[in-house]
Amino acid sequence: MPADLKAMYEGILAAAGGAENITTLGCCMTRLRFTVKDEALVDPDALRRVKDVAGYFYSGSQHQLIVGPSTANKLAAYFNERHAFAPLNLSGVYMPAPEPSVGETKENKAAVRKKYSSRLSRVCAIIGNIFLPLIPAYIGCGLILGINNILSKTLLAGDPNTTGLLAVFGNGIFFYLNAIVGYNANKEFGGTPSLGVAFAGILNMAALADVTLFGNALVPGKGGVIAVLLVCWAGSWFEKFLRARIKGSAEMFITPTVTILAVGFVSLALIQPLAGWLSDQLAVQTQNALKHGGVLAGAVLGGTFLPLVMLGIHQSLVPIHQQLMNTLGGNPLFPILCMAGAGQVGAGLAVLWKTKNTRLKTIVKNALPVGVLGIGEPLIYGVTLPLFKPFIGACVGAALGGAVIAAAHVTAAIPFGVSGVVLFLALSNLHSVLFYALGFAVAMAGGFVCTWKMGFDDPPNEEA
Repeated sequence: MPADLKAMYEGILAAAGGAENITTLGCCMTRLRFTVKDEALVDPDALRRVKDVAGYFYSGSQHQLIVGPSTANKLAAYFNERHAFAPLNLSGVYMPAPEPSVGETKENKAAVRKKYSSRLSRVCAIIGNIFLPLIPAYIGCGLILGINNILSKTLLAGDPNTTGLLAVFGNGIFFYLNAIVGYNANKEFGGTPSLGVAFAGILNMAALADVTLFGNALVPGKGGVIAVLLVCWAGSWFEKFLRARIKGSAEMFITPTVTILAVGFVSLALIQPLAGWLSDQLAVQTQNALKHGGVLAGAVLGGTFLPLVMLGIHQSLVPIHQQLMNTLGGNPLFPILCMAGAGQVGAGLAVLWKTKNTRLKTIVKNALPVGVLGIGEPLIYGVTLPLFKPFIGACVGAALGGAVIAAAHVTAAIPFGVSGVVLFLALSNLHSVLFYALGFAVAMAGGFVCTWKMGFDDPPNEEA
């Protein structure tokens, strides 16, 4: 049943201290997010009780409501049609701390800023802002590639023209990927976005194959997105260095020209070779870990992914996924991490079976379908994490599923983007499909049994 946007809007406004207290508002795939002027006017318990809200939590200075993938965009649009709220940082990991409320001391303000400005949080937020805008294209192109992979071996095995055209559609995002990453990266690092495109172009230009530097042949695209990120970081720093020292109208000509020349040379001489070595080592070490660590490596990776999602630092793995794809031609890491979602589904089913709380049953019923499709946040923040023991059960299930996936060497044909049962359409081969299904079933069963055995504190209906 579709969410009642009007009722949600009115309930959220009342619990947030009114429209005049909201400063910025936006959404991601599953959450409505907003910041406020005065935190004292916000009632978290009332936000949790709003109908069709699956969960609430506070991160940085953002209030985040889990409302589901189809509702988040509609609800944000409903708000923005009625109010001129400023947009906000959607990474959800780092936000500048809010201005202190009336009576709040300078010491408290400093403590809050220190808490939410850790270096790790900043890095994760930057990476999230670079790659999160690409997710819709990753999903669309990834599914086309996966479906084409199946069709080219079955129904369209004798039709290279159609499968070739589908491959073109599926590779659309990947053809210009480094340029887009360069644009977003330079923007996040404080440089001119278009210079990031230029840096990415220099690193990937096919003509590099005809050039030698210090007697060494250059390799187009070496280092992949890791090289692009490093060059944009160095390039934006150098650009800002020049802009602070060059005055007058000549600055608009001198700065970009000198930046491209200097950073372009340094990137080809130093940064790209370093990034190439790093990317090769990443691929080798990942393969070694999964080959020699096998079951144990898969269990550790699968079992620890949910806490990374909970802390918001899972976005830092995105460049690794992309680089594994570039280097190996497939991603063996992503299917392992997807077991976290399967473990959550199993834990959610156990909660649904055992709970007597009417509201909790409704939350689980709404969260399970999207959980099966690979969107786990409604289950994390609305069900398993608040009850805690089911969260542990989900992690155990994910570890068991991850062990199966790693032992069977399952690989995805896309770097990331779709998970859950949808990933069946984007796996590398039939072997991967079969063992992904086995791992998914094991993770669900493990999450269910572990949660069932441990139990949880079932909230009474009168407190729902």
